[in-house]
Amino acid sequence: MKFPGFPRITMHPAICQGQPTVRGLRYPVWQVLDWMASGMSEAAIRAKCPELEAEDLRACLAFAAARLKPLDYSQNDSQNEKSDEWVRNRQRQWLAERSFLKRLWEPGHLPT
Repeated sequence: MKFPGFPRITMHPAICQGQPTVRGLRYPVWQVLDWMASGMSEAAIRAKCPELEAEDLRACLAFAAARLKPLDYSQNDSQNEKSDEWVRNRQRQWLAERSFLKRLWEPGHLPT
């Protein structure tokens, strides 16, 4: 399965326990993000995993950013950010995304 808008991110039940991976390879998105968060450079990651391309690393970042972005996000939506309803909706969305990312991070759990 591919994620719409993310052709390099795939998910298959037989690969990495169904977690989102890079191009069907055995590199879960969370692992690539973890390496980047720990300070590994692009060159170090690619030396460790020669199958990965620079665009794969950017795809992982974009995938995570999209998962954290509010569903109704718009660059011109700054006025709505001041309303209580917007804040409540954003908090609910953030908690749902946090739950998704937590499941994504834990091996053996399929995202819903």
